[in-house]
Amino acid sequence: MKKILLHIKESIWFIPGTYSVLSFLLAVVVILIDTVYYDEVQRYIPSFLTTTVDLAQTTLASLSAALLTMTTITFSTIMVVLTTYSSQFSPRTLKNFTTNPTTMRVLGIFMGGFVYSILSLLFMRKELIDHEVISATVGVITAFVCLAFFAFFLHRVASSIQVSNLIKELTDESLEMVREAKAALDDDRNKVSEVKPQFSSSYASVEEVTATNYGYIKLIDYDGLLTLAINNDYVIEVSEPIGSFVTPESKILSIYHKTEEVTVNINQFITVGDERSSVQDIDFGIQKMVEIALRAISPGINDPNTAIGCIDYLRVPLVEAYQLGGDFVTYYEDNKPRVIGTQKNVEELLYSTFYQISFYGREDISILLAIFDTLIYISEHSKDDVKKEVQKISEYIMNRFDQNGLDVLDRKHVDAKRAKLLSI
Repeated sequence: MKKILLHIKESIWFIPGTYSVLSFLLAVVVILIDTVYYDEVQRYIPSFLTTTVDLAQTTLASLSAALLTMTTITFSTIMVVLTTYSSQFSPRTLKNFTTNPTTMRVLGIFMGGFVYSILSLLFMRKELIDHEVISATVGVITAFVCLAFFAFFLHRVASSIQVSNLIKELTDESLEMVREAKAALDDDRNKVSEVKPQFSSSYASVEEVTATNYGYIKLIDYDGLLTLAINNDYVIEVSEPIGSFVTPESKILSIYHKTEEVTVNINQFITVGDERSSVQDIDFGIQKMVEIALRAISPGINDPNTAIGCIDYLRVPLVEAYQLGGDFVTYYEDNKPRVIGTQKNVEELLYSTFYQISFYGREDISILLAIFDTLIYISEHSKDDVKKEVQKISEYIMNRFDQNGLDVLDRKHVDAKRAKLLSI
């Protein structure tokens, strides 16, 4: 089910296609009323809602042309926003706009309105109909709905190109992923550990399963793997974490078993695609925020305040993510490990978050101070083991910074931040 939902979420065509099909069905119903069942429903339709065939033809023709034009304008606007996202923010953030239900819903409304208008116009013939019709009235109502959605779409576009709103959206996206991961760990059968759990030596045979194609791991169905392991008395180890790039030579699963033969269709449980996905990949959601910060401090844009905003918001998902802890996530059945998954530990997540920012912002004191503020916040709201890793990464960041350009006042502020971090 998760695999299907992921495919639907990443499909740009799904919502517009659904609206087009619904509009086609609406057109069929209205055409049947106008041509076949008019006598039966006439008494229920107020006379002011019906028009002559000539007026209906004129109205529907005008609406179909207008809605096709609006569809083109909407598509052009979407392309402009995508260009802005790609050039100003990050190419990885494009899907945050294209797969947004509001964006696709507006495009679908216009496409559906055009489908209804042109299909109704096709059957609006005097030789078929010798009475008044309701097709034009339904078309006008559809046009008003499209107009309302277009106004909302303009508001959506104006909000989307504001970088602060995008950063907030990415933060919420990362938080949702972390909370879903934490919810899975609330089950008593699932545990996080620093070391790989041990299991019975009776599982002497091991079958290594490799990927069937190359790409990024987008989705891992741990529930499905757990069911497979329980039903066949396996212990399954997932060798690669979510978001890893794999090839047909990459080992993804190690299946420990007692039988002579193991047959597993890995594509049922692990989805590999061309791009990383934000469904389970916490690191990818954070990476998109990091890329916006990197683009902001690049010489071509030189907008350190946007980068500082990204760094400030990073503290929110990071604090939540560090509460997961551990290198291994194990799914148990009757206190026996059945599925062992891997994930990034605190050190790896801290490093992957800050190593690029600390390099490209090594000459900007405002970036350094913002990083220290975020690290201080993380330390204040984390356990002791996380605090130790935060102090390590702070020394790493400080060593990479170009301290030759620091003024006395700059050094005073930096030393104050470092002292506060070490005192936590």
